[in-house]
Amino acid sequence: MNLSVGCIVEFSAKGSHPDIAVVMSVAGGNVRLLLSNGKETTVTEKKIMHATARAATGVADREACRQNLVKTNERRKCIAETINLEELHALLYEEQRIFKIEELAGFLFDPDDDDSAAALLRALCTDKLYFKDKNEGYQPVSLEDLAVAREQLARKQAQEEEENNLAEALKQLEKSGAVAEVLNAHLNDLKSLAACGEEAKLSKRLSNALDRADLNNQRKLFQAMVKAGIFNADENLDIIRFKLPVEFAPEILAEAAAVASITPAVNGRRDLTAQRTWAIDTPETRDRDDAFSFETLPDGCNRLQVHVADPAELIKPGSLLDKEAARRGSSVYMPDQRIHMLPTEISEELFSLNHEENRMALTFSLLFSPECELREVEIFESLIHIEHAVDYDTADSMLAENQWLQQALDLAERLKKCREKMGAVMFPRQPELSVKVRDDDIIVEQRNRDDLTQGMIAEFMIWANHAAAEYCRKNSIPCLYRVQEGDENRPEFGDSFDPVQFFAAIKTFRKTTVSQTAGRHYSLGLSSYTQATSPLRRYSDLLVHRQIKAVINGRSPEYNDNDLAQAVLISDSAVSRAEEIMRNRDRYFLHKYLKQQQKTGEVVFDGTIVEVGLSEAVFYVDFLCSFKHCRRPSFDIAVGQQVLVKVTQIDLFDGTIRFDLRQK
Repeated sequence: MNLSVGCIVEFSAKGSHPDIAVVMSVAGGNVRLLLSNGKETTVTEKKIMHATARAATGVADREACRQNLVKTNERRKCIAETINLEELHALLYEEQRIFKIEELAGFLFDPDDDDSAAALLRALCTDKLYFKDKNEGYQPVSLEDLAVAREQLARKQAQEEEENNLAEALKQLEKSGAVAEVLNAHLNDLKSLAACGEEAKLSKRLSNALDRADLNNQRKLFQAMVKAGIFNADENLDIIRFKLPVEFAPEILAEAAAVASITPAVNGRRDLTAQRTWAIDTPETRDRDDAFSFETLPDGCNRLQVHVADPAELIKPGSLLDKEAARRGSSVYMPDQRIHMLPTEISEELFSLNHEENRMALTFSLLFSPECELREVEIFESLIHIEHAVDYDTADSMLAENQWLQQALDLAERLKKCREKMGAVMFPRQPELSVKVRDDDIIVEQRNRDDLTQGMIAEFMIWANHAAAEYCRKNSIPCLYRVQEGDENRPEFGDSFDPVQFFAAIKTFRKTTVSQTAGRHYSLGLSSYTQATSPLRRYSDLLVHRQIKAVINGRSPEYNDNDLAQAVLISDSAVSRAEEIMRNRDRYFLHKYLKQQQKTGEVVFDGTIVEVGLSEAVFYVDFLCSFKHCRRPSFDIAVGQQVLVKVTQIDLFDGTIRFDLRQK
């Protein structure tokens, strides 16, 4: 290609479409070009796709040169719009050879028409359906390849049209809350994006449409979906994020109904229906899985019996119900919703230790000396009758007139002191914050978890779990032990909760781990410990029940060490998921409650500084029953100092809350 100053060329720029320019100089294989916008650029000669045969404009007058270039560009544009490549292809497709651009132009235009040839080049670069670019020229596409290309083009155009429709529908979703029909097939993906953000897996088409609608953003998309009624304002996105199963599949419900219809044989069970047996739990509990009996023997010994619901009797390993319970790992209790590990006809009816009902149980019978030393452990299958199933507050109100309940409470206190002598770390804990949603009202309450019957039931369950662990250890039954290491330098505590002491102490506590080897639980002061008192709510407890039931019935344990490790590996990840969901949901409604309080004025609480850093302060908030942190205030602070804690900002969507400290 002979290039000279003043030639008008078409050259390949960044895109596939050629740009027009005038040659200003040529040297060493490089070409300096003047563009139609008056700017210059330099390209290699290889970038030149077409050039006029001779100089087409003068370059001495730069502006006149540019004007000529603009006019030539418009002329070529108009010519390109008239070119029908389909007709040209029909004329030439049988000749499967490469045509020079000038030769192709000769079939449509007068010879040596530089503008027409350049216009044809533009058309070929724009529409690549009919001719293949072969560098030195263009070859007609075969009819077979043309059919395939047309099919691909039709699909691409359909996808582009769908993307356009999606983008427009998403814009309307945000603007008015209208849900166009085209969005219905993408609602699950949109929900996933609102919940999971960048971790959501979206099709490229939907992602492009979201970008064009400026909705590829979790918060904005969530707000749009609330406006559309797809989500409610308090939607629990964790359910989507963690893929938490909410409903039970029909086949699971069918198996649950079949199990519920079975009349179990109770002849081989020890009949304890004549014993006084109580089940005490929170007011919201419907799946009661533990109860207790208690008596003082003539020799001064005390027999405590903890009766635990016995779903292992009918839910067999490998059944659909068993696999579903393993998949869920545990029940999930939230302020506004309850998601059971097992269907309600099993968890709340068939096996739940309900008021004035006879129920199958696995009984942990513990005999204590008058000095509360554990002398004997017996575990057996039983049939019990629940005399009372009440909540903690109701049970507390009955203490004054119920001597038996008073004696049980006294036993719990003595058992607690016994554990303290055994090395347990006893300390007044912060009150427990309860967040509930009832009839759309958020109720926030504090409760002392060690008070009266709540502390009593907790103590009884600790000993029952210890008894289960000891039984497994002594009988070499593979078990899931809870082990916590610690040293003998136990922290000192006062008689009442002190946030400074408590914060310093908990930083020294080591994490409880799951082990298949029995070991000491440091903070509980027990030589071994497991969890076996909630088989309706925790799958790992159900596994331990199966192990014990097999042995007491003369069989080998249901699981060996490897089986147990594999089973708990699946369920423990689900338990961690459930715990995180519950924490997040409690936090959400607590934050919403505080945000509602902000509407009527400042939200300020009493607090205590527990740690002072260079830039941050950690403090205990009395109302929230928890430790928080914020930037260090401008005034001097010290550990133990009383301060006022002001809530400054709450973001319900991302779960953050910010505080400022004030002098008190």
